[in-house]
Amino acid sequence: MGAMGVAHAQEAVTGADEDGQDAIVVIGSQIKNSAVAGTLPVSVVGQDDIDAIAPSSVADLMQALPANGTMNFNGTDTVGGGVHSARGDVASVNLRSIGSGNTLVLLNGRRLVQHPGFQTEDSVPVTTVNMNAVPITGIERVEVLHDGAAALYGSDAVAGVVNTVLDDKYEGMELGGEFGFAENTSKERYRLNFQGGWGFNEGRSHVTLALSYYKATMLEATELPYAANADRRPLVEDTEFAGDTSFDNRSISTPWAQLVASQAVDGLTSSGGAFHFQPVGMSGCTSGNLGNDSCIASGTVQRDLRYNVNQSRTMSPGVERGNAFATFTHDLGGAEFYAEGGYYRARTKEHRAESSKLTSANFTVSRDAYWNPFGAVGNPNRISGFDIPAEGLDLTLERYRVIDAGFRDIQVDNESFRMLGGFRGDLGDWSWDTAALYSEATTKDITFDRVSNSLFSQAINRTDDSAYNIFNGGDPDSPNWGDATPNPQSAIDSFLVDVKRKDKTSLALADFKVSNGTLLALPGGDLGVAAGVEWRRTSYSDDYDDRLDGTINFIDSVTGELGNVSDVMGSSSQPDSSGSRNVLSAFAELAVPIVSPDMNVPLMQSLNLQVAGRFEHYSDVGDVFKPKFAASWEVVDALKLRASYAEGFRAPNLEQLHNPLSTRVSTVIDYYRCQAAVNKGDIPTLAGCSGNDSVEELRYGNSELKPETNTSYSFGAVFTPLRNLTFTADYWHIEQRNLVGLFGAENHAALDYAMLASGEGPNPNIIRADVTADDIAYYAGSGLDPLGGIVQVTDLFTNLDSRVTEGLDLGLYYALPDTGIGRFDFKLNGSYLIKANQGLSAQAEQIVDVLGDAVNLEAVGDLMELNGRPEWQASGTVTWRSGNGWGAGLFGRYVGKYYDTSVTQNETGAFWPVDDWFTMNAYVQYQLQDGALEGSRVRLGVRNLLDSDPPLVDATYGYDASMHSAEGRFFYASLLAKF
Repeated sequence: MGAMGVAHAQEAVTGADEDGQDAIVVIGSQIKNSAVAGTLPVSVVGQDDIDAIAPSSVADLMQALPANGTMNFNGTDTVGGGVHSARGDVASVNLRSIGSGNTLVLLNGRRLVQHPGFQTEDSVPVTTVNMNAVPITGIERVEVLHDGAAALYGSDAVAGVVNTVLDDKYEGMELGGEFGFAENTSKERYRLNFQGGWGFNEGRSHVTLALSYYKATMLEATELPYAANADRRPLVEDTEFAGDTSFDNRSISTPWAQLVASQAVDGLTSSGGAFHFQPVGMSGCTSGNLGNDSCIASGTVQRDLRYNVNQSRTMSPGVERGNAFATFTHDLGGAEFYAEGGYYRARTKEHRAESSKLTSANFTVSRDAYWNPFGAVGNPNRISGFDIPAEGLDLTLERYRVIDAGFRDIQVDNESFRMLGGFRGDLGDWSWDTAALYSEATTKDITFDRVSNSLFSQAINRTDDSAYNIFNGGDPDSPNWGDATPNPQSAIDSFLVDVKRKDKTSLALADFKVSNGTLLALPGGDLGVAAGVEWRRTSYSDDYDDRLDGTINFIDSVTGELGNVSDVMGSSSQPDSSGSRNVLSAFAELAVPIVSPDMNVPLMQSLNLQVAGRFEHYSDVGDVFKPKFAASWEVVDALKLRASYAEGFRAPNLEQLHNPLSTRVSTVIDYYRCQAAVNKGDIPTLAGCSGNDSVEELRYGNSELKPETNTSYSFGAVFTPLRNLTFTADYWHIEQRNLVGLFGAENHAALDYAMLASGEGPNPNIIRADVTADDIAYYAGSGLDPLGGIVQVTDLFTNLDSRVTEGLDLGLYYALPDTGIGRFDFKLNGSYLIKANQGLSAQAEQIVDVLGDAVNLEAVGDLMELNGRPEWQASGTVTWRSGNGWGAGLFGRYVGKYYDTSVTQNETGAFWPVDDWFTMNAYVQYQLQDGALEGSRVRLGVRNLLDSDPPLVDATYGYDASMHSAEGRFFYASLLAKF
C-alpha cells in the first residue's frame, strides 16, 4: 500500500504521469476499461511517490510498502546457506507476510521469469522474481493488487499481484545522474540513466529506450558498531538479557585446533582423548609453551577463544547493475503490433570469513604427519614429558578454521533477458490481445580460494616441513581473530580451489485474450466479459561444482575412506538438478452491473459484481480450478463498500519436486543434552541452551507433493467526505492449506527430545555421533543415559498443515487545495496484522504434549509479532510543488515492534524484544519552467534523515535485513536534463 493512490468507486484506477495524462490500471481485471476496477483494493505508486522514496531499484519501492513483509531475498545472505543461497543482486516481494512465493509479479501485465535460486522461509523453500531485474528507469507506475487473484492470473497470486508498468508512450529524451554517500560509513552510490522516445512513420510507429547503470560500493561489517563483533553481549548489558550467550554468535571453529587423540594421554587430554590449543596466557594449559606462545589444553575449545567471524565479513556487497529496456509499437490500421526487449546484468563482490570444517567431515592426522605433536619417536615436533606411545598416535581434527588461507571472495553474476512480441486491436466492441514471450535468467556464482578437503588432508599429512601446520594456533595477543603465525604460501596454495555454481531458469509464454466491456445492456449498465487462454513453460537447472555435486569426494588421505560427499571445506554436498513443467490454462471473467445511479435506488448509487474463474492443467501436479467473486456497493457519493472472496493455489516449485537432495549446515540445539545441564544445575532452564552451528541437514525432494490451496476474503470501505480527501479501510483473511515445507532441523531436535522423554526412543531423523568417554563424563550425575552429539538431521519436503493470516489495511489521501505557496499532497498508509497462525502437525503436537512451552517450536503455532511479523507497519509521503519550479517531498516509514525467538531470557523464557523503528527521507528540487531544457531538474536529498539505527536482533549483522535497513544518514544529489 505505502505511499500510493487509491481505487475509487465507479472509476478506473488512475495514476498520473508527469504530463498529467491518466493511464488506465489493468491489474485486477482483464476487461478493458471496465468499472470493475472500483471493486478492487488496488493501489498505485506514482512518480511523486517514487521521488519521495528515492529508490535505487524496484526492490526499494517494494520495501516501502506497509503490506510487504519480510524481504528474505535481500542480497545480504552470504552466510546462511553460503554457496547454496540465492545470493548476489537479488530482492523479493512478500505481500501479507505469507511468503515470497505467494505474490505474483508482472511487467506490463505479463509474468516475469523466476530468479535462479531458492531460499527457505519458515521451513518453506521458495523461489522469487528478482525485483532488482525490473528496470527502475522508464517506470510510469507500479500497481499493487491487495487481493487474491489466482482466478485471473494463475498460480502464485495468493497474497496479491504487483505489476510494473513502463511508459511506452514517452516522447523526447532525458539524461540523468545521481551520486550519494553515507555519513558514517564508506558507502557510496552512483547512478546514470537515459530515457528516450521517438515517433516516426507519420506517427504510426513509436519506440522507447530506457537505460540505467547503478553502482554501490562494498560495506564492511567492521564499519558499524552493532555489526563489527559477532559477540553482542556488551550491547545488552543494561537489559534483563545481560550475559545471555545467545547473543554470542562467534564461531566455535577457530584457528585454535580442537582434536581427539586415538587414545587418551594422562595429564594432557580429556578421558576421551579430546584436547585443543590455546594461548599460554589462558588458564587450563596441560602442556608447556609449544612455541608461538601456545599450549595444549584438555577438552574442547572454550568460549573465550571463539572466533569473531564478523571481522572478516562484508555486510553489504559491492554492486554494479545495468538495465536496458526497449518498446516498439506500430499501427497496422485496425490492429497494432507491439514488442518489448529487456536486458539486465549485475555483478556483486563480497567476502565472508575464512573456511572452517563441517562437523561431519573430520580429518585424520597421521602419527607420521610432520607437525603432529603426538607423533612417533623421532618426529621433530613430538612433545615430551607425557606417556605417548613410541609409535605415536593418530589424531582426528574436529574443529578448525584455516585463517591464513584468507577470506572467501565471492563474485556473483546475474543476467536475464526478456523478448516479447504481440498484436492487439479492436473488432467491433471486442478488444483482443495476443502475445508470446521468452525470458531467461542465469546466475554464475564463484567463490575464490575455497579449501579442498582432499587436498587439505594431504597437506596436513605430509612428512616433511612442506606440510601445512594446524597446530600453530592463531594470534595469542588477539585470540578471537587473526593469525600471528601463518603457514608458508606454498603450503596454503596446495589446497586452494575456486568453487563455481551455475543456475538457469526460463519462461516461455503465449496467450490470447478477448474482452468486451459492453457485451449486453442491463438495467444497471453494460455487462462486461473477458476470456483467454495461456500456455507457459518454466524450467530450471542447477549445476554445482564437481567438488560439491558428488563428482569429486573428500577421501581421507590416511584412511582412504570417504570423509564426505562434498570436497569443499565448510560446504555440504548438493547434487545437480533440473526440471520443467508445462501449464495450459483458460480463464473467464464477468463484470456485472446490478444497480446504476439512474435507477434511483435508495442508499445504492451503484452495485457492481465481478465473477471470474480459471482452470489450469499442470504437466506434473494435475488440474485445478479456482473461482473469484467481488462486489462493490456505492451507498452514497461519499461512501463505497467492497468485498471479495477468492480461492487460489500455488503449485510446488520445481526445486521442491526435482531436487533429489539438498544439504545445508544448520544451527541445532540438542535439547536432550541441555536437559542434562539443567539436571546438573549448570543452567536454570532449557532457555539457556545454545546450538551447534555445524550440524548437517539433509533435505530430500518429493515428486508426490500436492499444490498448496488457499481461501481468501476481504471487505472494506472507501469514504470520500470531500472531493480531495479519501479514507480507506480493508479487512482481509487468507487461509493456506497443504503448505509445502520442511518440519525443520530445530523441530526434529525437539521431537527427538520429546520421544526420548516419553520412552519412545530417539527420532530416526536425528543422527548422532558415537558416545565418547567425554560424553559419559558430561552426562554423569544428570540421571540421563549418555548420547553422542547431533551431527546430522534428515528431512523431507512435504505438505504440512494450514496457515491463517488476517489483517487490516488503512489509507488516508488528501490533496490540499491550492495555497499561496503551492500544492500539497498527503498520503498515509498503514497495515495492521491481526492474526498469523501456523497449524500444528501431529509431530509438533507431540512436542507440545510432552514438553509444553519449554521448547520453542520453529515456525509453527501463533506467529504474531514474531520474527519479522509486527502488528503495525506504515508509510506516507508529503509532496509540495510550488508552481514556479520549486518542489520538495518527505517519505516516512514505520515498522512496529516484534520479538526475536532465537533469544530467550534464561529465567523467564521471554523472547528478545525488537524495538519499533522509524525512518524518514527528504528532498528539495528545482525544475526549469521554460527554455531549451524545460523540465530539467536539480534535486538534493537525504535518505534516513534522522540517522535511525536498526533495532538490535540476534542475526548475522545485528539487525533484521529483511525488515530494516542498516544504511545511516545518506546524502545524494541528482541532475536530470530533458531535451
